[in-house]
Amino acid sequence: MRFKSNGVTIGGNASLHKSVDVQNPRNVFIGEASVIYKNTSIYPGENGKFRIGKNSHIAPFGYLLIDKNTLEIGDNVAVGPFCTFICHSNNIEGENELFTKNYLDGDIKLGDNIFIGAQCTILPGTVIEDNVVIASNSVVKGRLNSNYVYGGSPAKEIKAIKG
Repeated sequence: MRFKSNGVTIGGNASLHKSVDVQNPRNVFIGEASVIYKNTSIYPGENGKFRIGKNSHIAPFGYLLIDKNTLEIGDNVAVGPFCTFICHSNNIEGENELFTKNYLDGDIKLGDNIFIGAQCTILPGTVIEDNVVIASNSVVKGRLNSNYVYGGSPAKEIKAIKG
């Protein structure tokens, strides 16, 4: 109830653990029957947006740094514990010589039917298409095509998913 009263849009049978930390709750949309487990941090800025579709979940200790960007997670997505989604990050390239004053921004979009193993990091500008599995401890940047298993740092295609 606390989240709804603060402005989070929550679909039917969805839930957020009481320890979830939400910045700018009016910019957070939780789909029907989705669950955000304990100690997850969701940080959209004033102009950022977080959306998670139906029947999806984020396991405990997720960290979602969105800032002015959009993080969109589709339907039937399972995100393992200790996963990090970074839409806004320091960058070593830029006009300023100090990387602490250069930033990289990019939306992150996940399709449907995705499984992300524990302790993965998803970087700015990533698009993950439908029916994808990502091995634990992977670092993902760029586009992951549908119907494949990916893993590693950086994540690379491992094998096709047979349908």
